[in-house]
Amino acid sequence: MRDFGGGTLILTRAAGDNAELARDLRAAGVKVIEFPCIAVDPLDDPSTLGRSLRTLTSQDCLVVTSRAGARAVAQAFAGDPLPASLAVVGPATERVARELGFEVAFRPSRADGECLGAELPLPRGSVVLARSDRAAGEIVSVLRDRGARVRELVAYRTAVPTDAVAPEEVRTACARGAVVLLASPSAVDGFTRAVGAELARRCRLVALGPTTAQRIEQLVGREPFVAARPALPAIVAAISQAQRSEVPA
Repeated sequence: MRDFGGGTLILTRAAGDNAELARDLRAAGVKVIEFPCIAVDPLDDPSTLGRSLRTLTSQDCLVVTSRAGARAVAQAFAGDPLPASLAVVGPATERVARELGFEVAFRPSRADGECLGAELPLPRGSVVLARSDRAAGEIVSVLRDRGARVRELVAYRTAVPTDAVAPEEVRTACARGAVVLLASPSAVDGFTRAVGAELARRCRLVALGPTTAQRIEQLVGREPFVAARPALPAIVAAISQAQRSEVPA
């Protein structure tokens, strides 16, 4: 872990998703403000997901691309064995899946959906994606271009508050050029709504991956720093680069 020399970092993921990163950055002298900008909501009727998942066979591959997805699948199966092989997007999702009792058959070399779609060994049956209702579509396009049969299941819902107002601590930090880590297009939507586009442009923004970076450019009109992978070293490197940059005018 490098020395950030102080400063303020705003984390927009749910607190549970920030634990390791927040701990390491605080140890490096960074003031961390946790300001979740999205909410993960369970399905109104999780039995619908359960019925769909129970149609899987050993010829299929189930793909989960987030920790929330792994938890939703586990709840839907309620302890029953998974009939299909399981693929995950990265180490954090794999860790949660294994903690929930699943065997993980595949994880790509880089933790993002496009890489997962390109590297996944195609099953004889279908590739079944269990994800958020707001999940990006890149992985589907990559898989179908490779000839895969793809089914999409909504495992949980990602809510973006429409009337949230950022607390004064967050607004002050933004006005002073805080570094803001945004992990998804939905988080970009939530953060921009909460602080306003003007304050968002004052921040040094860090995106997890190109899809989130593209959404930042669309809403804020500024090119962010980008962590190419959601692994901790890549995130830390992008945050460090942002923190050494000048505060946007």
